[in-house]
Amino acid sequence: MSLRCPTERDTIALGERIGRVLARGDLIVLSGPLGAGKTVLVRGIAVGAGADALTVRSPTFVLHHVYPGERMTVHHLDLYRLGAGADVRFLDIGGLLDSGAVVVEWGELADLSGHTPLRVVLEIDGGARVITFEDGSVPRVIAAWTRDAEVT
Repeated sequence: MSLRCPTERDTIALGERIGRVLARGDLIVLSGPLGAGKTVLVRGIAVGAGADALTVRSPTFVLHHVYPGERMTVHHLDLYRLGAGADVRFLDIGGLLDSGAVVVEWGELADLSGHTPLRVVLEIDGGARVITFEDGSVPRVIAAWTRDAEVT
């Protein structure tokens, strides 16, 4: 299933819907080219979880940001700098999942076996973002996230 977000605000709004239904232990892997809107989507997710939008930044150089929200803590990881096949055990994703939800940019570069993530692909189409939720994702969560959205 794919959603088209014509503006940055639309991408943030989708993220907010995601953040409102996020639960402790949820793992989301975001894939897409540089500039596809991964961090913008995370900003919305954090806001939906009750965090301050101004604190959301790309963790490319620090690898991990924490956004404590009123409803849920969101851990934001970016594995771009680690490269393909990265050993991410030092990040203790399992431990992070115990304390909140985890959103991973460039998660396809690492071995996340042992976890069942929701995989989301962001693509650029003209000026819009096309956000695709891969098959096999949790239907309950996707239904809640996409309520009232423009489905393509």
